[in-house]
Amino acid sequence: MKKQGFLMGSAILLGMVIITKFLGLMYKIPLTRLLGGTGMGYFSGAFSVFTPVFAAVVSGIPSTMARLSAENYALGRYSNLRRQRKTAHIVFGLIGLAAAVLTVVFSGFLAEKIMHESNSRYALMCVAPSIVFCTFMSVERGYYEGLQNMLPTALSEIVETLFKLILGLGFAYGVQRFGESMYEETGVCFGISCNTYEECLQACLPYIAAGAILGSSLASGIACIYIFVSTRIHGDGITRQMLEMDKVTDGFSKTAGLLMKCAMPIAVISVITTLTNMIDMLTINPCLTEAIKKAPVYFVDYIDDNLDLSRLPNFIYGSYSGLAVTVFGLVPTVTGMFGKSLLPALTDAWAKGDSRSVSENLNKMMIITSYIALPSGIGISVLSKPILQFLFGGRTAEIEIAAKPLAILGVGIIFISISLPCFTIIQTLGKAGENILIMILGGIIKLVLNIVLIRNPQIGICGAAISTTVSNMLICLLSVISIYRLTNTKCRFMEIYFKPLHAGILCGISALLTYVFLSAQTFFTLNFRIVLILSVAVGSIMYFFTLYLLCETPKNMINYIFSKKNQKST
Repeated sequence: MKKQGFLMGSAILLGMVIITKFLGLMYKIPLTRLLGGTGMGYFSGAFSVFTPVFAAVVSGIPSTMARLSAENYALGRYSNLRRQRKTAHIVFGLIGLAAAVLTVVFSGFLAEKIMHESNSRYALMCVAPSIVFCTFMSVERGYYEGLQNMLPTALSEIVETLFKLILGLGFAYGVQRFGESMYEETGVCFGISCNTYEECLQACLPYIAAGAILGSSLASGIACIYIFVSTRIHGDGITRQMLEMDKVTDGFSKTAGLLMKCAMPIAVISVITTLTNMIDMLTINPCLTEAIKKAPVYFVDYIDDNLDLSRLPNFIYGSYSGLAVTVFGLVPTVTGMFGKSLLPALTDAWAKGDSRSVSENLNKMMIITSYIALPSGIGISVLSKPILQFLFGGRTAEIEIAAKPLAILGVGIIFISISLPCFTIIQTLGKAGENILIMILGGIIKLVLNIVLIRNPQIGICGAAISTTVSNMLICLLSVISIYRLTNTKCRFMEIYFKPLHAGILCGISALLTYVFLSAQTFFTLNFRIVLILSVAVGSIMYFFTLYLLCETPKNMINYIFSKKNQKST
């Protein structure tokens, strides 16, 4: 098995993210058009409740396995490495099964008491099986990531996303067609008597959302089977001779205890990280209800024949979470991969006390991360509405609701994109407590601002975006300070932050001016999607040109990022 360095690992994971995000958008865009704001309320609400459960059970597994696998391999404990893998499957598999069963059993209670939407219980029941599949899959992914082989993770992610697209949309449209056929034959749709076709579609929405989620769960099962089959075929590169060199293995109880000890802090951090979605799910609907009661005049534009004031909060929440939050999550997913790909090399360098390698890898990661995050966040802010129209055209009311919050979230994208790789590094350095404290502080600010701002009718749903951005800003500041303090590394402020920020601002201005000019000109007619693409292209050219001018020796910066000087450690 050939190991992959930081840059090769990053390239593989980045390629995976690009493919999966493209496939994910192909899944999410038609699903959002099918469900609309109300249906996305069921869909997003189910995931908001499910995500903390998933985070508590699954999120700590890949990082734990990667860290322990890297340590065992570096110390030549090959037999113990294999034993650890088997133990992890047993321990985490049982935990995943228990969590899935409890989710199904309490789905009705969670839907009614937490989500305030009893029909969402079907979606919760359908998403539960994915916990079991993902626990086994995460063990395999983390195991190979620790061996500096990112291909199993990348390929299984692609398989999972591809089948999510096929099965998720297939089930969603199948459920819709089944509901329509019931209405045409009996006038009743899923037990609800309907007078019009529009009422039939409204009655179908909870079941369409559940069908889409069931398809996603089955996709996780297929990806799980794939990763087991492919890794058994290709192997892990550990030979019989290597196993004979390591005769001593830790007992089951010791290994299980170590796995839980390492996974628990990451799980706690991940649960706290999901607080943003959970806080939104718990506060947006009640706060919007209060705001609507105070001044309904600010919300009358969203009401039509199929939507009254009582259902408006769920519609607004679904529009915000289904459109704005979907776009918001694209960039952080990309930058988070750099922390994942850096983890094995950083663990190895930190264990050996190689401070120079730690510093070099850290600076490379921060440079690449900020060079992606800053222009992306600024660009999304200035072109929020055209981007939503490009992706979700046809959902006019939902776009009107989501455009302003997305413009605010664009700034938050910068902060969260830089934070995520930092969390991975802090965890790798054995300081999980700092991550927990940082996320708790961010969650408190998010909760307070949500309650204060969303209840103001003039702010409304924009309050959720403002609170997220402010919270992410604090989290980013504290996490960046922590990694440089813990590694005793100097921050290359000009290269990492100032220059891409300067170039990113000019990029955003250029893209916005281009969009305004091309949209307003009368010499020829261009489709708005072409106008947006041209605007992004002009902004990108301006960004790279400005970086070239700001960097006195841009060639040296490229050489620094792609240097193979520390190939053994990276």
